[in-house]
Amino acid sequence: MGRVSAPLPEVLADRLDVLRRLGIEVDAQTDRWLADQTGVHDVAAINAITEARRMIELTVDMAVAHGCAEHPDLLAMRAEWEQRFARTRKAMENKQRLLTDSLRHHLQQNRAARAYIDTEGLGL
Repeated sequence: MGRVSAPLPEVLADRLDVLRRLGIEVDAQTDRWLADQTGVHDVAAINAITEARRMIELTVDMAVAHGCAEHPDLLAMRAEWEQRFARTRKAMENKQRLLTDSLRHHLQQNRAARAYIDTEGLGL
């Protein structure tokens, strides 16, 4: 039968619970931010991600101090956050590509409109 891990110290178990809830908040803020094209949600999303990174760093430091950095629950938390950040990175890259494509399209439309105006003698 497999080895059973010792329970985490209460302070670390509490931290993992906070990180689970924070993950829900980060996902919600990120979803709002990625759907938004006005920049309204930029600060909230960046703050949520920054808070999560800080909390993760503090939790890892505490786990090292308690000698349980390799505990399965901590490793699972790490994997979950790595996946979350990878999904966010991919979504951000996609949003950037879409915004770049949209900007390029608008520039082409502006050039075409300018060319039309110039050929019609309506130059401004």
